[in-house]
Amino acid sequence: MKLKHIANAFKALILGAVLASGFSTPSFAGKADIELLKSYVGNWRGRGEAKLASTGADETVLCKMDFTDTGPDRIGLTGRCSLAGSTFSMRGTVAYVEKNRRYEAVMSSNTSFSGVAVGRRSGKNLNFSLLNVKSESDDAFDIGVGLQLRNGQIFVKFDIVHKESGGKSTANIPFSKS
Repeated sequence: MKLKHIANAFKALILGAVLASGFSTPSFAGKADIELLKSYVGNWRGRGEAKLASTGADETVLCKMDFTDTGPDRIGLTGRCSLAGSTFSMRGTVAYVEKNRRYEAVMSSNTSFSGVAVGRRSGKNLNFSLLNVKSESDDAFDIGVGLQLRNGQIFVKFDIVHKESGGKSTANIPFSKS
């Protein structure tokens, strides 16, 4: 599996995991749900390790995300990550959608990937899981993503399986507020 494919899959993963733009404003969100979401407003930095299937090597992943207060029941995101010489950017929105009784995040990036992450609350923690990842140009990967907002920190974990070779790349990226 080529390093370029891993970098593109990584872009899809973070895209799906982290958040985005382009959906209608949710209504009547609970005060505690909105307060929890807004508690993540600020600048975040992440540094983690990725194990690449193509080389078997560990690579450092560096990310930065900035969450901003963009409305009464949502936060916006801009971010950038780098892995194995590739850099990509993302932007979007996360909101509590009362009618679905859950948090939802959709995002866009400088790649052709898009996805939706659904978040569930457990106490003062939010756990997002990727529903789907779409690519206009490459269906060569199966991607699993988890994003946790836990105890004032953010944790991203992903698995990328290259369909043709069966090679699996993984990464764990902890973030902290800067």
